[in-house]
Amino acid sequence: MPRRRFAPYLWALPLALATPALAEESFDLGLRAGITLADGEPANDIPGFGLFGHWRLNERWQLGFALETAEYDFEQPARLVGIRQDPSANLVDAKAEGTTVSAWLERLWGPPGARGHWFWGAGIGLASIDVPDARGPAAGGGLFDVETDAGTEVVASLLGGRRVELGERWALDLTLHLDQHFADWKVRDRVSGRRGAIDDYFTYGGSVGFAYRWPAGAQ
Repeated sequence: MPRRRFAPYLWALPLALATPALAEESFDLGLRAGITLADGEPANDIPGFGLFGHWRLNERWQLGFALETAEYDFEQPARLVGIRQDPSANLVDAKAEGTTVSAWLERLWGPPGARGHWFWGAGIGLASIDVPDARGPAAGGGLFDVETDAGTEVVASLLGGRRVELGERWALDLTLHLDQHFADWKVRDRVSGRRGAIDDYFTYGGSVGFAYRWPAGAQ
């Protein structure tokens, strides 16, 4: 199936790459990597990587944002439409690719000027997902050819963690998150016409990030 582009959300890229002059009081930008876990529909594990940052609003609150990508196995699409794969062949998954734009509000805990802070927050994101077709042999003969339209998900998140200052400019960000995905995946086998779907699902995970802050020493 044709690959969709993420053009409707490219407005977030200039936001993520904004210069420090937009937030002279305190602004940080960095890279992070993480892993998200699910129950197998659509995946067991979803590794991700991307850009993230914060604008400090005051001593206790800051606004976070991220632009991230993920690549993961959509587990056995044929099974989702009720087709059993030939057991003598290797299992056929589909390599899904997702791009997510997200924003959240964080509350910081800890004494002013401390080298570490606990934080918690809540946010919202949009995830655009592309899934290639999955083709293979069916049990009892014949083939399956499964197409998937994953569309765009809305992701509501709760998060918390620890931020540790590494000198005047750098910070280590350790985050745990709980995510509710509002989804409507449509799956169809072109050969048999059988259909399946994935509705809303829940995930959880964590990430590690390193960020560079302007101005130096701002906390």
